[in-house]
Amino acid sequence: MVNNDMFVEQLVKKTVTSKEKVGKILTILLAVLAILFVNIVPLLFGIVYLFILTGVLSFGIGFLAYRSVTGLNKEYEYSVVNDTFTVDIIKAKTRRTSLFSGSIRDFEMVAKLKDDRHPLSEYDKPEYLRAHCVSGDCPDDEWYIATKMGEHKVLLIVEPNEKVLKAFFRFNPRNVMYRPSGNVSKKEN
Repeated sequence: MVNNDMFVEQLVKKTVTSKEKVGKILTILLAVLAILFVNIVPLLFGIVYLFILTGVLSFGIGFLAYRSVTGLNKEYEYSVVNDTFTVDIIKAKTRRTSLFSGSIRDFEMVAKLKDDRHPLSEYDKPEYLRAHCVSGDCPDDEWYIATKMGEHKVLLIVEPNEKVLKAFFRFNPRNVMYRPSGNVSKKEN
């Protein structure tokens, strides 16, 4: 008996933009200034017994700054289990949220973002929910997926590798505008 189960996984790390870098730096600077303010003001007024309170406040400010700075680090995990495609967003390598889950067989269209024969404008309409799940490094490697999730129409922008594209093609060859190179055997995962 041949096992035809398929499991493919890909992790795409989102590149931190220059705005996010500036935001991180400003957050750290503001946290340092707030900690200095919280600790120096009681000394100026001669209130020495507030050091426990200022220590707790300093820790809280530092923790909030840490959470907001590391929260900008995002990764997208694409996984294909048999004919189900899921996209999870992982923030700060600790918090995972499921963004999309659906059957590959239900995909209306999977095509390169810059494909002239299958333009994105056909699906880029207000009734579609949108999600950009890409690194931001290589716009030439970005693909769009037009599908449904429950009652909602969804437009996903993803950056799949060869294995994920082969899985899409395996379960929906008519609507996936990708053709595997070479021979594709049924045993390939």
